[in-house]
Amino acid sequence: MEKKKILVIGASGLLAGPVIRTMDEKGYDLRLFSRSVKPSMFVNDYDIVQGDVFNQADLEKAVSGCDAVHISLASADDVKAVSNIIGVAKKNGVRRISLVSGCTVTEENRWFKFIDDKFRTEQMVMQSGIPYYIFRPTWFFESLGMFVRNGKASVLGKLTDRYHWVAADDLGTMVANAYSTAGAENRIYYVYGPERYTMNEMLEKYCRAFHPEIKTIGETPLLPLKIIAFLTRNRQLKFAASLFGYFGKVHEPEVPEADLAALGRPATDFDTWVRSRQ
Repeated sequence: MEKKKILVIGASGLLAGPVIRTMDEKGYDLRLFSRSVKPSMFVNDYDIVQGDVFNQADLEKAVSGCDAVHISLASADDVKAVSNIIGVAKKNGVRRISLVSGCTVTEENRWFKFIDDKFRTEQMVMQSGIPYYIFRPTWFFESLGMFVRNGKASVLGKLTDRYHWVAADDLGTMVANAYSTAGAENRIYYVYGPERYTMNEMLEKYCRAFHPEIKTIGETPLLPLKIIAFLTRNRQLKFAASLFGYFGKVHEPEVPEADLAALGRPATDFDTWVRSRQ
């Protein structure tokens, strides 16, 4: 595909920044779209449109004149959002579309609503008639900070699986490689880093690097959290407890090495990621 204009939807989100930087380095013309995106978030100047994916006029303004759309959302209603985006994309002749999903998004895991929503968005993208790229990342190093609060570090529930932790910058590289590689469209790509660690192991390493004052990693039982969430009607806490309960039952899929390397296997290990932030 020629290096034409790409719209990044969800541009103010955690995973959009690395995509924006890498696509910019590759020479793509970018337009950034979200409710809170603003020029001060970026070093370089970009074509910026503030708006809501649930507002038809906002989407029309954002998509108009773009050749491709990259979707990186953390919406509570991904299904409706992606449906809106696809409708406007088709109307405006968009020629490529990419979506950030999750590594456990499969038919058999649809019993969990969050995954069911992700699965449905993937299906909409694949059935849109627009050539697509779907990315299924595992856990990101960048998420580790969420487990540190008020001088303490803890994980929710008991997670014993080892995950291929990955740097968000490597996701950005894979997205850019997909758009610049002939024949890469209409595929699902898993985004796995080179090393495997449990949640506790990873959080211990993170604290040694960034919070050396924290000597132990706590473990917060899920049942009390669910009760507190119910009594306080705290939707975020309820979702967090249910999400970690889900990961206590579902495993990161095993993916053949050849498939992981199709767009260049992510190579950033944790120590390299730490050095890039010190």
